[in-house]
Amino acid sequence: MILEMINKHIVEPYNKRFFDPFYKKFFSVTKDTWKYYAMFQPTSEKILRNSGHPIWGPLVRRLYRLEGENYATQGHILPINRSLDKSDRISKSMVTPVDLVKKAVKESSYRIILDRCLCRDGFECKDYPRDFGCLMLGQACKRMVETGIARSITVEEALGFVDKASDLGLVSILGWAEFEAVAKGISDEEHTNYFEICFCCPCCCLGLRNYKHMHKSEHMRNIFRTIGWRAQGSDACISCGKCVGLCPMECISLDGDGILVGNECVGCGVCSVNCPEDAIVMKELVPIKDDLLDYFWGVRPNIT
Repeated sequence: MILEMINKHIVEPYNKRFFDPFYKKFFSVTKDTWKYYAMFQPTSEKILRNSGHPIWGPLVRRLYRLEGENYATQGHILPINRSLDKSDRISKSMVTPVDLVKKAVKESSYRIILDRCLCRDGFECKDYPRDFGCLMLGQACKRMVETGIARSITVEEALGFVDKASDLGLVSILGWAEFEAVAKGISDEEHTNYFEICFCCPCCCLGLRNYKHMHKSEHMRNIFRTIGWRAQGSDACISCGKCVGLCPMECISLDGDGILVGNECVGCGVCSVNCPEDAIVMKELVPIKDDLLDYFWGVRPNIT
């Protein structure tokens, strides 16, 4: 209770009035400061592990702008790789999450690709390309081009980028974050005029590495969630156990000749895309929405 009062009446007002403007002006991510942000990623991960802690959690969540008055930080996990049960969806003539991503790209007025992935640089990724960064949509993204950490791209380039992410087996996370706006130096007037589509690997992404810790908090479960998909084993499973060790949520277990997937599954598709027998498919539990923006709550980013 005491920590919560300190957070609400001291930390949060201080951040908004003093820290955020100062940070944006002098310490935002640029081409020159990128390496220092990358070096801090492992430390940041250790801090975020406590975001679901019953005592320290509220302090960590406010530090990273994950919780607080008028904060709407959120992430929505979109399976975009071959792990989808495509034959079932094609037969029903329904859209897939990757279709929604491409629709948003086509409707956006401005698009950028970050030159590198901060997480993969920070953890010195050896399995996925470090120069494959996030895709960001909206006019506010011009700030990242100005600071030398991104380049503007055409619609066609962006669509090709999405396809490559799918081929690489990366997990797509649709996000809008208060702290991202602070770190990237986006002004208060512009901070709702963008959102990002991260293409994450399970070995380096701060989110995927920490979801199992974050989800100890109901608040964190509410702001970082699946759009309604879950992994499901099939008869082709040989119980090799590879998926058990790869699952970011640690919610898969062996069960005789197959697997059991727990309710904690966030539908990332990591297990399926890495299954040597293609024995895991992704099943839609909730009807997909018409637009990516329909998944946002508390804020509706403007990308046109």
